[in-house]
Amino acid sequence: MFLTQFSSSLASSRRVGRGLALAGLSLLAGPAAWAAPAAASAPAPSTAASAVISPAKQALIDKLLTLWHPEQVAQMMVNRPAADAVQHSRIALQGRVSAEKLESTMKGITEDAQTYVDAATPLAAAAGKQAVRSTAVPMLANQFSEEELQALIALLESPVRQKFEKAAPDIEGAVGAEVARRAGPAIQPQLDKMKQEVAGKLRAAAMTR
Repeated sequence: MFLTQFSSSLASSRRVGRGLALAGLSLLAGPAAWAAPAAASAPAPSTAASAVISPAKQALIDKLLTLWHPEQVAQMMVNRPAADAVQHSRIALQGRVSAEKLESTMKGITEDAQTYVDAATPLAAAAGKQAVRSTAVPMLANQFSEEELQALIALLESPVRQKFEKAAPDIEGAVGAEVARRAGPAIQPQLDKMKQEVAGKLRAAAMTR
């Protein structure tokens, strides 16, 4: 079971777009999940954008962005909390309802999370593109010279880097599978114990409300 859970977790962490739908915006976290990143960021756009960017540097930044795609953080902001909501819901229900009821309820919760992700994704994607222009572009212009931007582009276009990125998921998966094989039998009882304790505390909290 530990191996199955590990493989499932590894696979889900690598899906993009609709496949990541259940890694989405938290029904539990609410607006704070969006407010926190905004407060943590860099200088205000008006300050960061004050420097004039030469056409040559702008062309380099545009090329870098076609290779990097920092706007994808918006999709992760949509995706991650929905997965948390689904996961927390399952934990909260385990041991409190029958297996059949658990699965039927989780099916509905999963559909709710998917509906939210489908609705939020285009909004976040549009905001992500605007945010790149208002924040990432001036920050790159201020912090990197044209020579440094050229070096970054060369790095991102490197065939060796691309080969490594293709190989990395298989290598990480093999390492994880071996960890699960070696340590899974010892870890599984600890995992089961943790789940039982969490479920017990949730039941106790619900009974004393």
